Amino acid sequence: MSNRRPLTTAERELVYDGKLSGESLGDLAQICQCTRSCARKWWRMGRKWGRGALRRQRQSPASGALSDFEPIVAERALHWKRQHPKRGASRILDDMEHDLLLVGVRLPSKSALAAFFHKACPELLQRREPKPKPPPRSTHVHALWEMDGKENIRLANGTIATVLDVREPVACCFLGSFAHEVQTEKGWRKLDLRETQADLRVVFTQFGLPVAIQTDRESIYGKPSGEEFPTMFTLWLVGLGIQHEFSRPGQATDQAHVERGHKTLFDWIEEPRPLADVVILQSALDTARFRHNCILPSHAGDCRGHPPLEVHPEVNVPLRPYTPGAELVLFDLRRVNQFLAHYAWPHKVSKVGQVTVGPHLYSVGVAYAGQTVDVRFDPTDRHLTFHDARDGHLLNRQPIKGLTVADITGLEVPPTPTGISVQLSFPW
Repeated sequence: MSNRRPLTTAERELVYDGKLSGESLGDLAQICQCTRSCARKWWRMGRKWGRGALRRQRQSPASGALSDFEPIVAERALHWKRQHPKRGASRILDDMEHDLLLVGVRLPSKSALAAFFHKACPELLQRREPKPKPPPRSTHVHALWEMDGKENIRLANGTIATVLDVREPVACCFLGSFAHEVQTEKGWRKLDLRETQADLRVVFTQFGLPVAIQTDRESIYGKPSGEEFPTMFTLWLVGLGIQHEFSRPGQATDQAHVERGHKTLFDWIEEPRPLADVVILQSALDTARFRHNCILPSHAGDCRGHPPLEVHPEVNVPLRPYTPGAELVLFDLRRVNQFLAHYAWPHKVSKVGQVTVGPHLYSVGVAYAGQTVDVRFDPTDRHLTFHDARDGHLLNRQPIKGLTVADITGLEVPPTPTGISVQLSFPW
């Protein structure tokens, strides 16, 4: 009997019905000319999953993940997934529980359904981008500053202000707090590049240049250079030898020190009525910052009830001294060139054969309209090169626009000496 053909559906039902009638599995096995274990298997399948399990064909369904279920389960699972590709296994399972074609049919678990989708229809699955890593933490004073703006501050004279705070996380002190009037005809505006640079120059002058500065992803700061072409702010820091770190999208805790610092300062300067104007606001910020850093006890970090600058006097010792008049000496355009040369940025060519890199338009060619090109920077002649994203073939070269020292720093660059002596004219 070991070589006997598989039981037919009628024989399986005979075993099932006979056992329900009180017959023994041994007698039923003899009637069907099979082993007792074979009869027991079909009796147990019928008892557990109903008569429908006895009618299942010997071959498994298309997917092994649902091979122990009725064929209609896999069919309806695929039906609902194709109807709603953005839904996960949990929501598809809920749809199947309310499916009239699956009434009384045993359904799989969420994990089994997810495994089925991975094998049967991987093209319908949502691809999740890996979460970016959190920014590095400070290990010593001036290793990493946090910078952020507190916006939409209403003043008594009807204007709106923004306060830009710069904070040292290790020493738990404020390096700078700068008030700006941002009132416009229709509301208020964001701080621009030159305002931000001017504020940081004040901090640089007192505390020197840090190793890195961390910001959020406001438009003025942009995104990490691996994601998009860097902003002027990023390139300004690079030229000064400062790393630009970014907090993760939607993760305010990455900027915890400066975010909490906003509340600390404004808890001190808030009054029953709004402050009169931006000048009074700046004066109040200066007072509050001085009292926090030098007078009042702090329990942040390792201060343990002492003023931050008393615990960390090294804050006042610059790692790299800075003076505004020497910025053009400190700023090195070669650092910017080398930085840009490490990246490639994919762009789609418009219908008229152009791509936008940063704030500037570049012509690649109408022949490449609709194609994706990789934009790279050639530091040898400061050109942008446009390559076919599929095979890397060079398509075009364009001189980079708006990326001189004056464009990045906003400072007037003195003319370069030519080394040629000029005879001045004298009156006879």
